[in-house]
Amino acid sequence: MTQELMIQDNGMIARAEIDVMISTAKAYPRDVKQAISEAEVLATIDEETAQSCFYVLPRKDKDGVKIEIKGPSIRLAEIMISSWGNIHAATRIVENDGRHITAEGVCWDLEKNVKIAMQNKVSIIFGQKGGKGGYTANADMQTMLSNAASAKALRNAIFKVIPKALVNRIYEKAMVASVGDTKSSSLLVKVKEVFDKLAKMGIDKEMILEYYERPTLNDITADDLRSLIGVGTAIKDKMISVDDVFQIQKEENVSASDHVNALLAEKAKPRLSHQVEVQTTELR
Repeated sequence: MTQELMIQDNGMIARAEIDVMISTAKAYPRDVKQAISEAEVLATIDEETAQSCFYVLPRKDKDGVKIEIKGPSIRLAEIMISSWGNIHAATRIVENDGRHITAEGVCWDLEKNVKIAMQNKVSIIFGQKGGKGGYTANADMQTMLSNAASAKALRNAIFKVIPKALVNRIYEKAMVASVGDTKSSSLLVKVKEVFDKLAKMGIDKEMILEYYERPTLNDITADDLRSLIGVGTAIKDKMISVDDVFQIQKEENVSASDHVNALLAEKAKPRLSHQVEVQTTELR
């Protein structure tokens, strides 16, 4: 068999497979309410699963104002396509030019015939200063970067196909479920667990307290905890490196520990509970 005939046969097989997938999707259309209900159950089945469904990237802008980039993770994307059904999804590496790796994610709703492809590019050059110097990541690191880029591209494609309004419903419920019981005693236990996990990743406790402007672990709120959980997810998914987490602009000669000590001193200051009466006298 000639190469031309082999290509034609492969093309016919591929078209036949696509026709079967589309026919099946049309024959068994999804139940949207059931799909959303199933996704909610899966995303909130336990705290660990809920914690993996969102990410948080802590940042400070040029004016020193704290901002957080957050959103649904690749784990939530996997839950959504499993529950949504009648979807074909795939990723591939489309280019490695020696400086960047470009990954492409494709999501195809076979029932609605909506197909979206998204690309994500990551650098494989590290240690550059002013655009000069640096070194190229080794083969193992490039494989890891390729996997991370593929996951991001696929996540973005999936969330372009499945309506964002529906994804956000599951995303919000997962964020609530990630913390669970928010009573003070239970919350402190969970705070310590999250701090211990981040410490094992190489994130300093004092740096976290400084970023959130909390004197002690006891002062960490439920919202702070959700943010920290999202940071952990971002690190696991290779969206941010440990070295870049909580890097904030510090005052000259002021360390993280000094900043935390200042917060403790501020907290210890007595609060005036009485009202000050102002007396006035009339000049004659």
